[in-house]
Amino acid sequence: MKTATVGDIQKNFAKVLNGINNGQEVLITKRGKPVARIVALAPQQEIEWPDFYSEALDLKGKSLSEIVIEDRAERF
Repeated sequence: MKTATVGDIQKNFAKVLNGINNGQEVLITKRGKPVARIVALAPQQEIEWPDFYSEALDLKGKSLSEIVIEDRAERF
């Protein structure tokens, strides 16, 4: 676990945050006494997306864009 002062965190927050995202824990001290510990919420996980394309239904008839074009033509 890395230790950093409040001043270090204020000056180098982006660097500290990058370390936290890589799994590092940071103990924050103020005047030599620990005041907080920063850890990542959870390891980043790969999202398993459903295969929407394979679940799509084959529809018969006109497409929605064709229906809209015909509807607009009828109004004029």
